Amino acid sequence: MEKPKNKKFLYLPTVVNSADISNEKLNIKSYCVDSVIGKYPCPCCGYKTLPVPKEDAIAYICPVCYWENDVFIKSDDEPSDENGGMTLNQARENYKKFGVCEERFVKTDYPPQEFE
Repeated sequence: MEKPKNKKFLYLPTVVNSADISNEKLNIKSYCVDSVIGKYPCPCCGYKTLPVPKEDAIAYICPVCYWENDVFIKSDDEPSDENGGMTLNQARENYKKFGVCEERFVKTDYPPQEFE
């Protein structure tokens, strides 16, 4: 059966009791990302953080580089409304410099894990 092209996916956070997190997983961001292993690469950083192909990942935010996937841009040089007018190529350059798609996210950056 062919998948409908306009199907939307919702990505909801998982609620976790802090008492259930071991001492080695006290970094809550690391814990959250560990629970979402993607199969498809982020168009910005290239790590496998998307659970569906980028064409289907509407407004999904990569937990590594914070690029918000924009299915409506037609080229890597087109400004993305989802990302405040930044192009994908600009975000990739920022990722090379800062480790995240925008410099303002540097304080919250998260290094890629082995599984990504």
